[in-house]
Amino acid sequence: MRTVAERSRKGEQRAETIVDAALRCLARDGYAGTSLQRVGDESALGKRAVVYYFGSRDGLFDHVVRVVGGRLVDQIEQSVLGLEEPADIVARGFERMWEAITSDRALLVAWFGLRTEAITNDGLRPAANYITDRMRAVIAMLIDNALARGRVLHMRRPALDVLILAGIQGLILEYVERGSTPDLHDGIAEFRVFLEGVSSVPPGA
Repeated sequence: MRTVAERSRKGEQRAETIVDAALRCLARDGYAGTSLQRVGDESALGKRAVVYYFGSRDGLFDHVVRVVGGRLVDQIEQSVLGLEEPADIVARGFERMWEAITSDRALLVAWFGLRTEAITNDGLRPAANYITDRMRAVIAMLIDNALARGRVLHMRRPALDVLILAGIQGLILEYVERGSTPDLHDGIAEFRVFLEGVSSVPPGA
């Protein structure tokens, strides 16, 4: 007879198998084409197992976005901790972010798919906003740190928050729709120049 702990470990492994299968389905079939039945077949565990562990299609995608998306944002946050110069933060943050993004396109499909569905489905909004809210928190932390070191912003902070987040999301959406193109990389380079110049140290400080 298996102990409770052993059953728990087995359950966690089965849940992870389902999440991996959901990501493969999302990458291949998109949000609309990823059903519980398809995920169950892909995982070889069956639809009943998916329902048992996640309750519903919305519950499954909520988990995928929160867990896998959380890892992505954690990677970005860890990559910039301890850095002080804006150029270093922008270079390291974008390098790590782009590495995570380009290695997990399925997560992006799930995220943007959820955001689209959340327009008419209030139940999906918490999951759809999760990555956005986490990224907004990282941006706020970086701006707070810059201000604490005596740097001065060259625009109103609320406007800067919006521009940074919108710029990152726009670049990600461009990648999802058109892939890695020379124009995209030119856009990233120009956006990095903008970020490096949004603050400065006052003369004589």
